[in-house]
Amino acid sequence: MGGNAMKLKAYSEKTRKLITLGIVLVLIFLTACANNSNEKSGNPSESGSSQPSGNKITLDFWNGFTGPDGELLTKIVERYNQTNNANVQIKMDIMPWDQMYQKLPPAIATQTAPDLVLMAPVSSVSYIQNDTLRPLNDFFDVSGADKTDFSDSSLTLSSVNGNNYLLPMQMNGLYLYWNKDMFKAAGLDPETPPATLDQLAEFAVKLSNPGKNQYGVGFPVKAAPYYFTSLIEANGGAVVDAAAKKSVFDSPENIKTFEWLRQLAKQKATPAGATGGDLDKLLISGQLGMYISGPWMISGLKSNNINFGVAIPPKGTVRQAMDVGGVGFAVPSSTPDEHIAGIYDFIKYWNSTEIGKEWSISNGFPPYLKSVAQDPDVQKDPVISVMANMDESGVGFLPGYVTAERIAAEIFLAIESVVSGNSDPADILQRASEKIDSILKDEP
Repeated sequence: MGGNAMKLKAYSEKTRKLITLGIVLVLIFLTACANNSNEKSGNPSESGSSQPSGNKITLDFWNGFTGPDGELLTKIVERYNQTNNANVQIKMDIMPWDQMYQKLPPAIATQTAPDLVLMAPVSSVSYIQNDTLRPLNDFFDVSGADKTDFSDSSLTLSSVNGNNYLLPMQMNGLYLYWNKDMFKAAGLDPETPPATLDQLAEFAVKLSNPGKNQYGVGFPVKAAPYYFTSLIEANGGAVVDAAAKKSVFDSPENIKTFEWLRQLAKQKATPAGATGGDLDKLLISGQLGMYISGPWMISGLKSNNINFGVAIPPKGTVRQAMDVGGVGFAVPSSTPDEHIAGIYDFIKYWNSTEIGKEWSISNGFPPYLKSVAQDPDVQKDPVISVMANMDESGVGFLPGYVTAERIAAEIFLAIESVVSGNSDPADILQRASEKIDSILKDEP
């Protein structure tokens, strides 16, 4: 997914408004067109007619895999079309994620949506609240897929009120990358990453040489995945009290974490004001010792001949924690009932050991199927084998919250203020907590 991973995770206010508008449009459309029917393959409004037995079913499939991973996805889809026994043809349309999210709400409203779409959990929330995605609870019963082969985190990508709306297509976590050559030059064991956050801070100071634009660790202030989840959760902190829907961002645990961050900035072990893109470049140019990011970094590191290692982020005072996300298959509510069996057949094919292994080894993304994680070839891969161990430490950032993106923006601003040394961390977190409380008022 490369840089598209960031766009996928973000979900804009504009898109949420489009969904609401879409619900209004669908009522108008259904009233005007109640007596019309159109063929699904050309105009997806025929959700009531049934396909004659033996007829080929064409399923429209939208996603945003515009990078090199999209080429592999296309090959796998073509292979399925040539070999499946369900008489199904997948017609795939790949477009930028932001474009897809703009097109989808009006398409659902006018019954012209695809049968199947890829979606990030945070992006699915508004659709679920507006009843524009179908629950997929019967997938395992209908398809016969082995539920026990799936990791726990992969089956809770988007679970609301006991209903599951996303079936896994790809999982990822945010890992600690470290530059082994920089470790060796600083007198550190190049094969041993820091075990604790305190040790990470100690290593970061040794690795830093600001005069050469070389830093021990990077903490981006924007345009980055939600790596801060690892730091907050590791020290026993939280952002929101879920039961009360109140901010706890200014808790003693979080203040301690941000004071730790401030100290690293004072020691010039991390650059101030750096974005995710800035730190990505530092890492792949061999000037950043440690960095928490996703598996999309691997190809750039390899192509730049960086000698690197990957680990679960270090333990804090309480636990090890890692932000876990992914992409799932979603089915718009406009999809005809008679297409569900074909959709499930394709999703089962995708979640086979053979395809899961091919996707992980080719793209460097961690396997979520146990049979793939246990495969000898996967076990031998020093990077993917580490990435497969996500379940015990994996946590999501505010799953199910419509306001998650806005709250994350406040946390990034707090990080920027702390790293820049503008004021006391306790004061910064108190102000941020008040803003988060205000944002939480918009939660349904």
